[in-house]
Amino acid sequence: MKLSKLIYGMACGLLMVSCQSMDLVPEDKYSDKDFWQTANDYRLAANEFYHYLDSFHGPENLAEYDMKADLATSYFGFNNVSNGRWLPSENDAVWNEGYAELRQINILLQHAQDMKTTDKSILRYKGEALFFRAYVNFRMYKRFGAIPLVNKVLDVNSPELFGERTPRTQVENAILADLDSAMKYLPRKKELKQEETGRITLGAAKAFKARVALFAGTWAQNHNTRPDGLDLIGEAKKQAKEVIDGGEYDIWYGSEYGTDAYRRLFLEPGDNTCETILDRQYGKDVGNATTHPITRLASAGYLGGATKKFADMFLDKNGLPITNQNSCFKGYDKVTSEYEDRDPRMTCILQVPGKKYVYLNTNGKFEECPVSFTGIHSTKTGYRVYKYLSEQPDVSSKGSYFNAHLIRYAEVLLIYAEATYELTGSISDADLDMTINKIRKRAGMPPLTNAFVNENELDMREEIRRERTIELCFEMSRYDDLRRWKTAEKEMAMPLKGVKFAPYAEENASLKPMLDENGFVIVEQDRRFRPSRDYLAPLPLKQISMTNGAIKQNPGW
Repeated sequence: MKLSKLIYGMACGLLMVSCQSMDLVPEDKYSDKDFWQTANDYRLAANEFYHYLDSFHGPENLAEYDMKADLATSYFGFNNVSNGRWLPSENDAVWNEGYAELRQINILLQHAQDMKTTDKSILRYKGEALFFRAYVNFRMYKRFGAIPLVNKVLDVNSPELFGERTPRTQVENAILADLDSAMKYLPRKKELKQEETGRITLGAAKAFKARVALFAGTWAQNHNTRPDGLDLIGEAKKQAKEVIDGGEYDIWYGSEYGTDAYRRLFLEPGDNTCETILDRQYGKDVGNATTHPITRLASAGYLGGATKKFADMFLDKNGLPITNQNSCFKGYDKVTSEYEDRDPRMTCILQVPGKKYVYLNTNGKFEECPVSFTGIHSTKTGYRVYKYLSEQPDVSSKGSYFNAHLIRYAEVLLIYAEATYELTGSISDADLDMTINKIRKRAGMPPLTNAFVNENELDMREEIRRERTIELCFEMSRYDDLRRWKTAEKEMAMPLKGVKFAPYAEENASLKPMLDENGFVIVEQDRRFRPSRDYLAPLPLKQISMTNGAIKQNPGW
């Protein structure tokens, strides 16, 4: 049984506690003094926190998040973050929701502290709360940098409501400390009961700490924000290695699906596999909000415009970049030629024109992916996204119900590989075999070795980053990666381009797209990224006003 069946079938009003002295609790409701007595009480409270996980809903959803970067653009308009045209606003949903969520988390932690219990069945949910506090703080920290750190329950008179932001380094340390504390109480994956599938585990805390430490450490190294960036990167490697050595997770090879295994991982067959460290749980016919619209969005064209830059990142079948003189790349002269003899993940992630696919608006029938830029699954670039496109016959009426993979074992392997290289400027073939080459095995790609890199005059760091970008595409990674690597000022300022138009011209005779000197579609130009400003989001103006300027705006805004 999925955790969603537990969460969504319960009333969450139990969490809404009052700080007033009057007893305003209706007789048919629990009062705060009646609650917080048993492990079940804490479990009910912790269930609410699973709503805070990233999901396939809303403007910050898992698949669309990376439209802030350079991998794709929507058919329905450009992303103002991606093109550098965003402006400060009065409110910010990430900020507002984050602090509302932190309040509920801190309520549980406060009661666990007051109870002074040693009951492991209760302390487990304290561990979950600590994980979620780190999770929510990390979401805001990535966006804004320094944030007001709130680690207790506030009331209307709390001075923290009008205080300054906590320095960035302290926020980073607090997030990591919460994860360390959470690890003391969380169970291992193998200790979960079947009905607890999806709950936070020790492995999730370790893997998430590896993610946080890598982000903070590489940001520190590239932006000069703290002197111990390498120590943080070392911690990322340590946590990743502990997950690897723990033996609870592995790459899901899906051998029955052959080279289509990567795509199937992100549909129903990939739910709660050996690769899953943390999923946002969804499910068919188990209640409200347990299905999601991501296939509908993909079919409508919201994910329809992958960019030429992204398509060109896929290696040829021999592991060489398509720009390498020894590459077997077939070129762009036919609509299908650039998909031939490439990394098999390319056709798991992007649709090949002329091949048959199931689209939402064809009621389960297979239709050819059009050469036209309009119609089914519209696109501005000529590239259509295949990842997350469910083929379930009832998806148009039920919505999609495959899980959202938030932390998976492949990312842990990539963290270990990147951290290893960043620490020493090198990585052994043994470490490559333990990490990147396990991922490549699923794709049917040849292994990456130091000899191959040297013989073909490649750059190992670039190949590690390429592998991360391909493997984790549309999983909330690319935008954050470009910022922590401090390459956004170069990569995001480039024009967004699409296919070579000549092979598509006959089917799109009415279109007169802008083309570059080589005949590739220019979808968006005059993009900008101001490094003095755009690495961090603007704080909501209302918060600055409410604190009488105690909270200062981020530089450049």
